Amino acid sequence: MAPIASNRRNVAPADDLYLILLITATVILLIGIVFMAVRSYQYFESLWPVGGV
Repeated sequence: MAPIASNRRNVAPADDLYLILLITATVILLIGIVFMAVRSYQYFESLWPVGGV
């Protein structure tokens, strides 16, 4: 039995796209954490607000 000819090209998986999206989400999350830490320090002069007030 002869092999069937295929005109389809081998396409690389979209792993690169998902890696870029993962890196982008991680960077945005880290920027948000730093922003919240800076704003908390500006408001409370500490990373955590004073409890019991």
